[in-house]
Amino acid sequence: MDGAWVTSPLPLDSQSRLRFQVLDGDRNRVLQQLRDWNWEPAFVSILPRVTFNGMAAASVYEVNLPAERIPVFDDRIHGEVAKAEKTSLELEGMRKYLGLK
Repeated sequence: MDGAWVTSPLPLDSQSRLRFQVLDGDRNRVLQQLRDWNWEPAFVSILPRVTFNGMAAASVYEVNLPAERIPVFDDRIHGEVAKAEKTSLELEGMRKYLGLK
């Protein structure tokens, strides 16, 4: 985006927020674009930006980006293997082992 610069070291760790600096002349446009993307920028501080024309008024904001979700794989056993009944031979062996008859 023109008029905005990321100031956070990347890649972000899971506890950090993305910080960026916006020139005051572009602030409304940049912040509105971020809100249109359903992000909520929060004001942090005023910090001038060095440009080719000298010092320019700028502000620092941060956005809390959602953490990447770790996919959880379904490793449960489905089908006949999971629901197989014990055979009569297995049941008889277990009863014999346990001393039940």
